[in-house]
Amino acid sequence: MNDDLSLAQLQRSILLRSIYLLFVPVMLVFAALACGTIVTDTAFYTCPTSVPVPTVTTLPGTPLPTLAPPPTPFTLAPPQDFYVGDAVFVGQPGAPLRLRFRLLSVQSQPAPTLGDTPQNLYTWRLEIRNLGSTTYETVPVALMVITALTTPTGEQTGSWLTSLAAMNAAGFTDENYNALLPGATRVYRLAAFAPAGSLHRLAYLLDGGSNRITWVNQTNPYCSGDVAD
Repeated sequence: MNDDLSLAQLQRSILLRSIYLLFVPVMLVFAALACGTIVTDTAFYTCPTSVPVPTVTTLPGTPLPTLAPPPTPFTLAPPQDFYVGDAVFVGQPGAPLRLRFRLLSVQSQPAPTLGDTPQNLYTWRLEIRNLGSTTYETVPVALMVITALTTPTGEQTGSWLTSLAAMNAAGFTDENYNALLPGATRVYRLAAFAPAGSLHRLAYLLDGGSNRITWVNQTNPYCSGDVAD
């Protein structure tokens, strides 16, 4: 058993070093999924607070129309964006694979320019909790990407990946990418260089492709609090 564990740790260490050396995003994702769990379920966030009932204005003596009750609790799901602090679930209660994702914080600071382009170092923290009964394998540095920035010239879209240089500049070393066991919670620290501005949107690739969780860099303007895990 110890030999098997040591081999798995060695394979993961080699893979992580390889990820930082890859420049083609598609190949990077394939490398991450080589020791990761492909997730096909759709992410969702359930708002525990009631949605306000719209105000009805009528003339005196006019019967009030019958309004359908608003959905309570209110649910967000792709292609809608989630918000910083939202408890985003993947998988239903009782399912072998059930995960909770939470984007905890986003920060930025000036970084050395790239040619004539001003750069920022963007850092963020992602919390993942394994609520299921099966192990979850993930390498977030290969599966999470900045997809939109707000710059002085407007919104800029693209794919800005984490890098070894950015992780070192942020002081993020010796990160734990071991398998996430059932019942475990882990906070992952991530960093990327991108054009100067403010980070607007992040994505986490659940299956390495189109099934993704996207967050905008603001707190939820509609809901507060969490539902039970």
